[in-house]
Amino acid sequence: MPRKKRNQKLCEIEAGIVAMFSHKLEALFQRQTKTYKKEPCRKSKDKGGDKKNTQNKKTSLKSIKAIKEEFSHLLAFYRVGLPHTKLVNQPELSREQIALINIDFEGLYYTPKSDTLSAAYKTAKFTAANYDIESRYTSGDYDLNQIPVWSEMKKFNSFRQMYRPICKQLSLIGFNPAELNQLNFSDTIDLIASHNRQHPEHRLIGQRSRFLKMFAACYGEEFISKTSDIGNNKDEKDHNCQLAQNFLTYIYYLDCPSKKAPAECAASANHFSVHHAKNRKYANELDDYSKINNFSNLMLAPTFPHHKILHTPVEIDIDQNVVYFGGFLQEFRISRDPQKERLYEQGLIKEFKLNHSREH
Repeated sequence: MPRKKRNQKLCEIEAGIVAMFSHKLEALFQRQTKTYKKEPCRKSKDKGGDKKNTQNKKTSLKSIKAIKEEFSHLLAFYRVGLPHTKLVNQPELSREQIALINIDFEGLYYTPKSDTLSAAYKTAKFTAANYDIESRYTSGDYDLNQIPVWSEMKKFNSFRQMYRPICKQLSLIGFNPAELNQLNFSDTIDLIASHNRQHPEHRLIGQRSRFLKMFAACYGEEFISKTSDIGNNKDEKDHNCQLAQNFLTYIYYLDCPSKKAPAECAASANHFSVHHAKNRKYANELDDYSKINNFSNLMLAPTFPHHKILHTPVEIDIDQNVVYFGGFLQEFRISRDPQKERLYEQGLIKEFKLNHSREH
């Protein structure tokens, strides 16, 4: 079969699979509405018409069970993955560990409440804010290993890079290094939040943004090519190509406080999601839970239905060798290239930039 006809046939098959999964996902949440006249009939006082009673019925449990089973078979057939089997007798993650995972992935977008801060830190912060003081301490006077929670925080790359900023913030408020062992989790997060406000260009950046930067640099061209292949006609293919280019432009503007992505590029972010091959809530199943946000456990997928179906109706363990789950057919996926990703982390592969990224 000629390549053009073969590609067209694959596009038609993929479109059919996407439509099927989309329909079945909607069926899981669909409520069937049955409208009927209530006996005896009564007139509506406001409109004079027949008063109707609307009753919502959820999709039956039997139907939901059948759809779930069908999903499992289909996802296995298309070699997407298998339902996750939860390991037993795994140690539960603490609330602080869960918070560390989430901040490491998403970045820091909140400031701890005052009542969660330790007395020692709160006193130093209040004094520095209300009185002119000249700190006796420099950043070099602080050993963050004296902070109990730092042993967990430093397992994550994003927090390790905050070592010096945290020390700088401690020196600014004149915090006594001898009291480091009194600092708690909220104190360290508050120190990072203060640094982020003062130096937004050097704020803590989450692994989601870091992954997307890497993805664009290592797989940007292939991403455009794969996405542009999907569509049953030229208009659909052109639309998907533009969507991919807009998304790469959105990535270009990530974590640039002084720049703002064009509206159409920011909107494209709704069409793609970063997915954990092993869900964050199962991080305790790894030999080291802090590895859950590593690039090797992250991939990109269209938000619906591709990403949705990896979580609904059950969690799916997808092949970690896939870095872009762009289709249910393997022809629309991108395989991970560990060597290329290592070169990127070594600074040997530069940031991907579309020509029109510079024009805005």
